[in-house]
Amino acid sequence: MSNTVIIKFCEEYDRAKISAILSQGMNELHYTPRGNVFVKPNVVFAYHSETFGGHAFTAPPFVGASLTTLANAPGVTRVDMGENSAVGLPTRLNYKHAGYFTEVKEVRSRVSCPVGIFCMDEVLRDSVFVGGAVHDNLRISRRMARADSKVYLPKLKGHCVSNMTGAVKLNIGICSDDERAIRHDFMLNEKIVDLLAPGYPDFIAMDAIDVGVGNEAFPTPRKMGLILMGDNPLAVDLVGARLLGYDIEDVAYLKLAVERGYTPASLDEVDLRGDITTLSALDEHAQRIHPYDDEFHRWQDVNKELDRLKSPIRFYFGPYRHEPGKKCLTGCVMGVKMFLGSIEKFAGSEAFASANPVVMIVGRIDETIDAKGADVFLVGSCAKADIVNARKIKHFDKCFTTASDLNLGMAHKLGMPVVTTTPSAILPMVGYMAAASFMKLIKGRYFQDMGHFLTTHLNKRV
Repeated sequence: MSNTVIIKFCEEYDRAKISAILSQGMNELHYTPRGNVFVKPNVVFAYHSETFGGHAFTAPPFVGASLTTLANAPGVTRVDMGENSAVGLPTRLNYKHAGYFTEVKEVRSRVSCPVGIFCMDEVLRDSVFVGGAVHDNLRISRRMARADSKVYLPKLKGHCVSNMTGAVKLNIGICSDDERAIRHDFMLNEKIVDLLAPGYPDFIAMDAIDVGVGNEAFPTPRKMGLILMGDNPLAVDLVGARLLGYDIEDVAYLKLAVERGYTPASLDEVDLRGDITTLSALDEHAQRIHPYDDEFHRWQDVNKELDRLKSPIRFYFGPYRHEPGKKCLTGCVMGVKMFLGSIEKFAGSEAFASANPVVMIVGRIDETIDAKGADVFLVGSCAKADIVNARKIKHFDKCFTTASDLNLGMAHKLGMPVVTTTPSAILPMVGYMAAASFMKLIKGRYFQDMGHFLTTHLNKRV
């Protein structure tokens, strides 16, 4: 581990050029892959790119070049790539729409080393010790837990609650849905730093050729033309954050990681090498994705976006407890942002102006809310308000409430076209969910989870 970050210019997704850059970076960082190599890309969401956009995930050519480079390394016996996508969506559906199955097939035709692709939500898991603030232990994919080396391929993007996502936050995807939901609330940053214990990569290659701005699941691409490489996820993310206009104080989980003892503590301690070697040159290159305008921060402020869309939907956001009156910035409000952001992509911005005037509430609101005959949705276990004149009140009593929960529980009440009420959009999802369930059955995942419940959770309750 070092504080070195290698920055290389790369304007296009040219597989040969990317592979050459990665080989050079691995040599300079003295990273020698060996044995079974686990590879983790970012595939939080990929579905119908013509509608939702195709820049929420690590670009397929970048993935293909990385897998090819690793598979051709002399000491490697096998390469396995795995991911768990956003809660509520089967990973295999995202793989399909991201083009990963096709990419891996092409890689296999070019290398002699076995190259696999698997869905973390379908396979057997091993329990690993964490010893963190949120997780004592964590069950992660067996292929990851038993790998000889780990390589991360994050996509540099903005994020609607964390400001940016890169190598450190990529670890959220090593959790299956049952453990991903644990403390995905006001303790999300503590959880993310916990995950560095089982998820500390040996080599990182960050896709910053086209970066995503706005909502991380439906970002707008802007050309950065860079590849970042390192063996320290915090160092790589500090450089990525600076490119997006953020300092460590702006990214809570990076600041917390430093407070827990991870280094480097600041960008001044990062050794920049390659095509950009100074902070002034880094800042100059970052101007390529300016301005940091409303599009850059799309769906980071719900009411600002509802005003932009001239929508009658009302949103109230209060603290999760009265003392000390602190808002949960990383829980249910994230679900709301992704939910409404997905509807804008699917239905179009004009649909919001004619939406039903529903009321959405996250947290505790002290004032009396006049619903004016509209439906009211309390989002999250802590949501509470004095409501009058409501047509109907529904409480999503979950911590945290996901975008999938909102899609299934309230989307049909909005009076706008949504995925869950459009057969051509929802049926493929249902089909892939059935396929994922079948794979979990034949791979023994269901039986393993039932055994874990009987020997651990049920035993504790008894």
